[in-house]
Amino acid sequence: MSNKNEINILIPNDPLPLGFGMSKNWPINTKVNFIKTEYINYKPEPIKLKNIDILIGTDFTLEMSKYANRLKAIFIPAAGYERINPDALPNGTIVANAYHHEAPISEWVMMVATALDHNLIKSHLTFANGSWCQWPARLGPYSELYNKTFGIIGLGNIGMRVAKLALAYDMKVIATGRTQRNSKNNQPEIEYHYGKKGIDEVMTRSDFVLISTPLNKMTQDLINERELKSMKKTAYIINVARGHIINEESLYYALKNRTIAGAAIDTWYIYPEGKKDEPRPSKFPFWELDNLIMTPHHSGATIGTMKRRYATVAENIDRFVTKKPILNVIENISKN
Repeated sequence: MSNKNEINILIPNDPLPLGFGMSKNWPINTKVNFIKTEYINYKPEPIKLKNIDILIGTDFTLEMSKYANRLKAIFIPAAGYERINPDALPNGTIVANAYHHEAPISEWVMMVATALDHNLIKSHLTFANGSWCQWPARLGPYSELYNKTFGIIGLGNIGMRVAKLALAYDMKVIATGRTQRNSKNNQPEIEYHYGKKGIDEVMTRSDFVLISTPLNKMTQDLINERELKSMKKTAYIINVARGHIINEESLYYALKNRTIAGAAIDTWYIYPEGKKDEPRPSKFPFWELDNLIMTPHHSGATIGTMKRRYATVAENIDRFVTKKPILNVIENISKN
């Protein structure tokens, strides 16, 4: 066991080795002690937190806090931090996350937008089964992204990247966020609104609506029956943020009743534990709908994303050891 002068870092027995993206960034001149343990449902056994200085993980609970006698930092190798209980954090604990997923997520967004607009999934399935029912000579012409309006709720790193791609497709872009224009979102090509009025502008005028805002108390059920009914009947909604930002029941019935044309959903309401395939991702049977593209929260899970995130975690370990400012500190929950 390490002595009290060493910095103890708890890391998971992950199928992707941490050395994958971090080996060139480990602190060289300072003694650190990496302690590997099994994480069950993204969490280590609480007692494993004893004498740990840095936790690498996505979860922190009240039960874990009982043993976190030395914890000073939690470095999340992901963007979301909704599973960190701020009330459980010991005083003096810094929480920092890692992004670097905006490139693959924006690729996924434009891919599904094109697939929805061109009815690609149905075209493939029917044609593979021998039917020419989607042939334009029988069905008529398809739609196109050109000159359509792409709406974005949450103009952060993902939203900005998607906006750039949509503009490259010669689409019009309107966006909304919590604040007025700043140096980041002050782009002349983007029509920007903020607050509740901004959400209404995006929902009513867009042909595609992207949800890319963090989940918190203010954004849970941000998109409800009212907002979905305000959309064009020909419009699509795309969610790469968190499932609960869109009200579950309202979304299901908006799709089932064709209140909107369709959706692409990558983030869900229920997740399995361990390697089980149950439960399904919602209490409503979304999988029975034919106007939905659904994927298992994988839009940003690329090799490149993992490399970049682990490099950021490694740099933060180095900064912690050398007492430099930590990157990506989540100020609203940190107890530093």
